[in-house]
Amino acid sequence: MARSKLAIGIPFQLEGHALLCGQTSHRDGLHVFSGDGGFEFLSPDKHVVVNLEIEPGAIGDELVRSQVDEITSLLGAKPGVLNIDPARLQGFRAVLKQLLDAVAATPTLLDDVGVAASFEKSVIFGLAETLQGMQDVDPHGSVEARTARNWQLVRGIREVVEESPDCPLSVAELCARFHASRRTLQYAFEDTLGVNPSAYIRAVRLDHVRRELRGAASVTEVATRWGFWHFGNFSNEYRGQFGELPSETWRRSRVRAG
Repeated sequence: MARSKLAIGIPFQLEGHALLCGQTSHRDGLHVFSGDGGFEFLSPDKHVVVNLEIEPGAIGDELVRSQVDEITSLLGAKPGVLNIDPARLQGFRAVLKQLLDAVAATPTLLDDVGVAASFEKSVIFGLAETLQGMQDVDPHGSVEARTARNWQLVRGIREVVEESPDCPLSVAELCARFHASRRTLQYAFEDTLGVNPSAYIRAVRLDHVRRELRGAASVTEVATRWGFWHFGNFSNEYRGQFGELPSETWRRSRVRAG
């Protein structure tokens, strides 16, 4: 039977003795509170844990729901502490901090359906990527055959990403859509285009932002809708691609509309 709800804790600060279901609790351990039999958590004196509750049945997007199913299988059937690669867990902490900081600064952000969907994807695909190990590309076959496969994969991705209004917001989401590992995509893009998939997706998303700024209520809503939650980085990346700040694009469009 599928779980009705997933409950996961991501430690930001743990100082002192702590146990979760008899396992040593530590900062680089993902804390799973959902599962069979309930849990017992002896918390330390000083701790900051961001708790995520995910209700699979409430998720409408089929691709996102499939990622939740995969997360469920990776979490296992019982509560406890999962030891995660520290670098990957730290990357997920950074994602969560950006999301929470943005919403804390502008609580009404999540009233926008598109922004809420972006938030949901950022959390779920970020968690899925944290739990998954990177898979190496199959080394077998000729160089020509690998190049042909890489080009076919990249061409398929370009057709979907550039023609669809629902552009993936992360490499993790792109991997899920095309059933490929991050390493496979990395090799394919570098082999055929000379760029990494992160840079490619970021450029496409920035193009979407620029188009939507023309009729937007605010820069913040458009940026977060397209998965840009760290506004300082977003402004720098936007200026690097278009030669002006997003606020300048937005103001100019409003002057023309007036």
